[in-house]
Amino acid sequence: MPATSFAHAVLSAAAVGLLLSTLRRAGPRAGGLAAAVPISSVPALFWLSLEHGGGYAASAVLGSLWGTGLTVLLGASFARMALAVHAALAGLLAWLAIGGLVALTWALPAMPATVAVLTVGAILFGHAALPRLPASDPHRRATRRTGTWLSMAAAGTMSLLVTELSRHSGPQLCGLVAAIPLVGMFAVHAGYRQGGAPLMLQLLGGYLDGMAAKAAFLGALAVAWALDAGAWAWPIGLAAAAIALRVKHHLRQARSLSTGG
Repeated sequence: MPATSFAHAVLSAAAVGLLLSTLRRAGPRAGGLAAAVPISSVPALFWLSLEHGGGYAASAVLGSLWGTGLTVLLGASFARMALAVHAALAGLLAWLAIGGLVALTWALPAMPATVAVLTVGAILFGHAALPRLPASDPHRRATRRTGTWLSMAAAGTMSLLVTELSRHSGPQLCGLVAAIPLVGMFAVHAGYRQGGAPLMLQLLGGYLDGMAAKAAFLGALAVAWALDAGAWAWPIGLAAAAIALRVKHHLRQARSLSTGG
């Protein structure tokens, strides 16, 4: 098994540990933004671009871009259902719903314009569908420290499996698999255990902000590779993500001022 697969696994595990530490120290919105960093997709896309070229990697990026839109829908639907049923059941139902949507839209990553439009629509819908923060949560529980180590171990193991699978599949499937929100899942779970639904929803708010930036990054990356930008595709993608975050910040400030918050 290639050494890069183990390096990817170690990186993902370390990222989860750092994320959970950020959640405790810097607040849930910062933790949500950290969870949205494409820990799984960026290394996979990087190696795909080196091993198969920009054209192949661009096709994989389209899969990751649609996976990002699906992730937003997954988070919003989970948040809605978690207010009515147990978090485990809400997570199962949300995954089943998104899994059905994946099956229905399997051919979409081959259509760039359609993927871009639907991803933007999914992100906007996800933000609108995210429920308001409840005043309290009677099921609040404390987070055990052992949960951090278990989350890191699971993230490393899953990351290793995802990386190996991406080496033996087509580009669209590679992109979709790379977009699995592994770190985000652990972050949301940790937020729910630490502070119940209120903290979980704050975390999801930051996570959805990060998803918008991730979508901008992936979209710019795909366009740059399609135009044969080579290594310049990475700084172009990062610049697009930074602009998206800045725009999102200004929009939040404007909304806060308009509502007197």
